[in-house]
Amino acid sequence: MRTQIKIDSLTLIGSRKNYSVRFKDGFNLISGPTSTGKTSILEMIDYALGAKSHKSYIEIGNSCSQVELVLYIGKEKYLIRRQLFNFTAPVIVEDWSEEKKRFRFYNRLEVDTPSNPKSLSAFLIEKAGFANMSISGQTFSFRDLYKYCYIKQTEIDNEDILGEKSWEKNFKRKATFEIIYNIYNKALEEFKASLEEKRNEAKDLSIRLEGIQDFLKNLEIENATECAKIEAGLKEELTDLQHKLAAAKADKGLDSAEATKLRNEIYGLKSKLELAREEKTAQSQYINKLRLLYNQYVSEIEKDELAIEGYVALSKFEFQFCPNCLKPIKKVEDPERCCLCGNERGSDSSEMILLKKDISTLQRKSNELLKFTEIEDRKYDELVRKENAIKTQLYESELELQQLSKDYINPYIEQIEYLNYEIGKKNRLLLELQKNLRMFEEVDRYRQLIVDKEATIQQLKDSIKNLTKNSVSKDELMQELSSTFGKILGAFQYPKLSSAYIDEKSYLPYVRGRKYDDIGSLAGVTLITIAYYVALLLVGVHETFNHPGILIIDSPRKNLGAQASKSEDDEFKDEKIFNATIKQLYEVAEHNKERVQIIVVNNGYPDFIPRECIVAEFDPDQRNGLPQGLVDDEV
Repeated sequence: MRTQIKIDSLTLIGSRKNYSVRFKDGFNLISGPTSTGKTSILEMIDYALGAKSHKSYIEIGNSCSQVELVLYIGKEKYLIRRQLFNFTAPVIVEDWSEEKKRFRFYNRLEVDTPSNPKSLSAFLIEKAGFANMSISGQTFSFRDLYKYCYIKQTEIDNEDILGEKSWEKNFKRKATFEIIYNIYNKALEEFKASLEEKRNEAKDLSIRLEGIQDFLKNLEIENATECAKIEAGLKEELTDLQHKLAAAKADKGLDSAEATKLRNEIYGLKSKLELAREEKTAQSQYINKLRLLYNQYVSEIEKDELAIEGYVALSKFEFQFCPNCLKPIKKVEDPERCCLCGNERGSDSSEMILLKKDISTLQRKSNELLKFTEIEDRKYDELVRKENAIKTQLYESELELQQLSKDYINPYIEQIEYLNYEIGKKNRLLLELQKNLRMFEEVDRYRQLIVDKEATIQQLKDSIKNLTKNSVSKDELMQELSSTFGKILGAFQYPKLSSAYIDEKSYLPYVRGRKYDDIGSLAGVTLITIAYYVALLLVGVHETFNHPGILIIDSPRKNLGAQASKSEDDEFKDEKIFNATIKQLYEVAEHNKERVQIIVVNNGYPDFIPRECIVAEFDPDQRNGLPQGLVDDEV
């Protein structure tokens, strides 16, 4: 019944190169100091799985255009490709063909709510086994399910687990919890309604497939393999015809010394012409930059002149009210003093002197720049004349060669015409064949869609059967969750641990008899939050439940160990607590690696973590040959 999700790899498609991280079963750790791209890896996974947007990472924005996430959903392997910084662009999904050993196009999906059947969220939630399920009229989303799989750095100690303090979020949080553990009272009804919808969708796909197959019956080609063989043969014939055509055209008809000299001269002139054009373009761009600089000088001069004019114009006015606060100004009797500040007026004040000096400097620079630009303009004109001279010389040489060979008739002219005709014919056949090949590929795609739809139908049937025969005891479930939660906190070496349980009404964690947000220690909240998610994971991966089996944790050291905040209680500053937390996460993942994948991002790690579990490590100073960050070649 349970559908496991496992991350295989994340790749950022870059302009210079691609940046990839590969993951493994069990425990995965990403380590590195601040601002090396650790958290961005998790955010890119979240974005590929349907998050509305991502942060504006400078290095990623300067280097990358797309993100590709390869993951397993159940036994199927998919690639999700999404454009970066374009949050509404369609998402491409490809599925892995074991026969062809490559990914092939599966579907183009929209970034929308799961109520849209063509959305990424609808695709993911269907693959997870909850197609078309709703919660009080709201469509159950993959994002609701994924919240139980991802602890963000900003949420690990925010005393608001899964948004429980917001009424709307809390309602969906509890419903999602019940769906994961099969205690949602409307689950059976929702599964039955979804089953009927999926049967109708499967019928619709079958009708479309039948239409394409009827069209292909009129072709003499049986399948895509035969089509590919014919295509390869046509390409080989086309290459042979092109070689023959080139050989026929190679007969220039005139091999005299004078004609050969002219051909060599024409070749040299064409090279010179290309070089002259490049020089002219470069000079034109350089002159444009000079003119932009001159425009800046002129603009600065105008600003300074306007400031002087304003000073002179405003000095003629006598203000009775302050232009800032509009309160009356005490009258200044001396006309030589400013009516606003009371300072002595003067046409040669220090500000005026600086402005006039600045104008003088800018005028001198602009005049010098103007003279220099005129010199460069003359150079440009010379390059234009040079280009025109080469063009004229080239035209004359080509005309002379034409006069030498005008009476020559190529004996292969009929063969050339025939070869051109055959090449055109082969190209048309090749284009038609490629269209047919795409049709065969579309047939394969529809067949796969139908297979997947039938798998969804069977999954829904199994869910209905399981819910009908094996009702889950809520009391036993909460006891198991509470017991697991307490054991994990004990393994974390939580100080003065007592009365740790998960409340049967709110589904929230309690420690020392108090709700998690009433503990009074952010370090304690960090440990409780991690232990809570791990407990839900371990119990949820039983075959009768529906947890996806993946947990992503960002910065578990937060508030713990030697790096804890000075405001935290000393009882949480022991480095042993952090080491015990990482050790427990490692053991949970490795002992259950067939069903569980845990990905942890942190600055540093204990020595006992095996090297093969560190899937990415960064160092800004590139010590020990480590990359400086995720985007490791940003200048």
